[in-house]
Amino acid sequence: MSAGSLSGAAPRRDLRTASRVVSAILMPIGPACVAVIRLVIPGGSGDVGAEVAANPGAQRLVLLLGIPALFTLLPGAYAALHLGRRHRPVLAAWAAVFLIPGYLGMTVLGAGDSAVLAGRNIGLAPSDITRLSEEILFLNMVPALVFVVGHIAGTVLLGVLAIRARLIPLWAAALLTVSQPLHLTAIVVVNAWLDLVAWGLTAVGMGFLGLRVLRTPNDEWELPSCTAAFADKK
Repeated sequence: MSAGSLSGAAPRRDLRTASRVVSAILMPIGPACVAVIRLVIPGGSGDVGAEVAANPGAQRLVLLLGIPALFTLLPGAYAALHLGRRHRPVLAAWAAVFLIPGYLGMTVLGAGDSAVLAGRNIGLAPSDITRLSEEILFLNMVPALVFVVGHIAGTVLLGVLAIRARLIPLWAAALLTVSQPLHLTAIVVVNAWLDLVAWGLTAVGMGFLGLRVLRTPNDEWELPSCTAAFADKK
């Protein structure tokens, strides 16, 4: 007798392969989008209003790329942590403590970017746009700080996890580990091209983790549904 006839319903489909494929695709997209954002985003001179007024197209590109970044960074991070926790559960938990809240805190940055462009569109003076940007950052200081600390420390721990669990080639894991400290360096020295490289390295590391997810057997990725597991026993 089948599991479906016992339960009165058709056996559930095993969606673990689809879950792995979607996860692998999502993992590098967010960091790749942020890499381009960090290259083109206005404000490197400290006068956001003047830069947005001079080049509103760059700010529009930031907002456009922010959409896939917003919706893929967190699922991609979760997939990477899901992959690693079977091998190093404690280290994966610590990485999650920083990385998940960090990416959640990122949402306030998108709100600020939208307000800056909106200010330009309604005719605010560049100086007022700069003041608006600074005020938004001040009002959202806590989630912004969570984002800064969380995504940098979390990515470092994720890289260490990849090294300790041997999830990907050592060189790729090392690049992932140093990518976000390099991003912080790029912000301090105000170098957009270095920031592009830094987030690009994060994308490369996440891409290799995605390939590992694709090669991971379903039974290692996660348990089957209860109905599917019962049917296998029959």
